[in-house]
Amino acid sequence: GPRALVVARRLMHPPLFRPHPDCHQIVQELVQCHEENKWKKFFGVCGDIKARMDQCFRAEKEVRRRKNMERGREAEKRFREVLRKDQEEGKK
Repeated sequence: GPRALVVARRLMHPPLFRPHPDCHQIVQELVQCHEENKWKKFFGVCGDIKARMDQCFRAEKEVRRRKNMERGREAEKRFREVLRKDQEEGKK
């Protein structure tokens, strides 16, 4: 049901094979652990590595979020400046 989907989303991570420059080493460790522990991985053998990876992904996401927020503020500032100039020209 919907609750199971919410829980599954919390447990899952973003795709591992897209670029993760800050987390690359941890991603490689997890992939290797999964390859070496085909069945044990389902019983938490790689859990400590996954926890470190999740923490790294959260930090990576926070950096992206802050950059996006700053770009948005800059874009809004430029938009307001253009709008102000248009309004001033309209009054002349």
